[in-house]
Amino acid sequence: MMLVGGGVLVCVAMLLAWWFYSRAEKTEFPTILSGTATVVLTAEGYEPREITIRKNTTVTFRSENKSQHWPASDLHPAHEIYPEFDPGRPLESDEMWQFTFDKVGTWGLHDHIRSYYTGVVHVVE
Repeated sequence: MMLVGGGVLVCVAMLLAWWFYSRAEKTEFPTILSGTATVVLTAEGYEPREITIRKNTTVTFRSENKSQHWPASDLHPAHEIYPEFDPGRPLESDEMWQFTFDKVGTWGLHDHIRSYYTGVVHVVE
């Protein structure tokens, strides 16, 4: 009898977990199929934090903060995963930097000055 009651509790718990998960807000990341895209560093981090673009799309990186910024590929601090994706220096707060993603893949990025700001660029054919 105890085994049956425990099994019922497990089933009820699984059903509730599924119900909450199925109603959870799903985050949709922007998909840019051609042209250009913009990623902005805000006080909360990169916006959008994740983006999907086609190969050879140019992304403009800019900041809304009043301090320097430095978007670069992972891994911090060497930027070796996609070394071309690095302006090579800090950018002033009002300075923008553009990079054309010519390699298919998933590329992590971070702000080299404040590495806790992170994002992801998915590049597809």
